[in-house]
Amino acid sequence: MGAATGRIYYGDFRLWREAIAPEERYARTLLQEFSGIDQPRVLVIAASANAGLDLECRCLGFPNPGSKTKKGWVAVKRGLRLGMEARIHRSDPVVWVEDDTTLRVVTGLGVPYVQIAGGHPYVNGDVVLIRRAGVGTYSLATVLNATGTAFDVSSLMVGIPLHPILAGDEVLLVEAYWAGMVWRDFEPRSEQCWWAKEVAYTFRGSGALSYARTLATVGS
Repeated sequence: MGAATGRIYYGDFRLWREAIAPEERYARTLLQEFSGIDQPRVLVIAASANAGLDLECRCLGFPNPGSKTKKGWVAVKRGLRLGMEARIHRSDPVVWVEDDTTLRVVTGLGVPYVQIAGGHPYVNGDVVLIRRAGVGTYSLATVLNATGTAFDVSSLMVGIPLHPILAGDEVLLVEAYWAGMVWRDFEPRSEQCWWAKEVAYTFRGSGALSYARTLATVGS
């Protein structure tokens, strides 16, 4: 495998193409305020506004490798539209893979459950995305009982079991994910006939369930 690049997935669906970065934007809905003619100050109700998460994922807008032409780029955008429309009523997780050299392919199932004949880099406690192309054919899972060529997995999606994992499924190490996200839009930016400087994808969710492999201590 070549140099490491990033990827972003919406459930099973890979966003086009190499990830630049996901950006979180938290905001609250309108606060309720009460006032009266005999009161010197308004009463602000802190619990009246709800927090929500807007997530923008930016990727490089590489040309269509099969047709580096205007029609090839139109085909890329059409494929993105159809893929996202097929998931328009879903609230899948947005998953950031910071290093795609961690990608491995399932070669079989056994004990431990997920077998990778050529070995893998995952250790107990790692979060992985296991997926193949197809609406809903993915799992976010924690690695358990890892050996050099196999590991067990436990689903991280509350109330949702693992998808039927098959030989040929891809496995990737997860840097971060945001669960329960709804797709809003995608926008090619600075288009240059057969490619774009970047493509931005926007999602909306509560932000109540998320994960980050890399942490920072703030506020102390």
